[in-house]
Amino acid sequence: MRAFTISLLLLTLVGCTKYKLEKFNNRIAGNWNLVEINTFGLGSSHIVFNGGSFSFRSDNSATYYDRNNTVYNGTWYIDAYTHTDSEGDSDTEFILTIDVANGNSIKFDKLEIPRFGNANRFKAKVYNAANVVTYVFERH
Repeated sequence: MRAFTISLLLLTLVGCTKYKLEKFNNRIAGNWNLVEINTFGLGSSHIVFNGGSFSFRSDNSATYYDRNNTVYNGTWYIDAYTHTDSEGDSDTEFILTIDVANGNSIKFDKLEIPRFGNANRFKAKVYNAANVVTYVFERH
């Protein structure tokens, strides 16, 4: 009976995570402006995307236009990682990976999306040792 209960719990968590992942993928598809970049913590911040706009398409292709309108093409995807602590409590992180290039210049980063604020705005965070970079995106 205990094995059945644990199996049912795991299936429920996987199902919920899959549903949330699908929701994130559907919500992020579209055109976004990078409207704000905030840094917090000690040391220097590694900022990969410094302004500009993104097009995230449903086929997981992406285009990034930096502040100088230089075009970078590549891919994007969201992964879900579930962590369970020693007390059995679990937490799921959603990570947006952006991998775009322009000739020899490559821009790559993994951003944690804690949650969507609404359908037209979201924040994504990058943790760099002792500091955090927060990107704020708005749909356009």
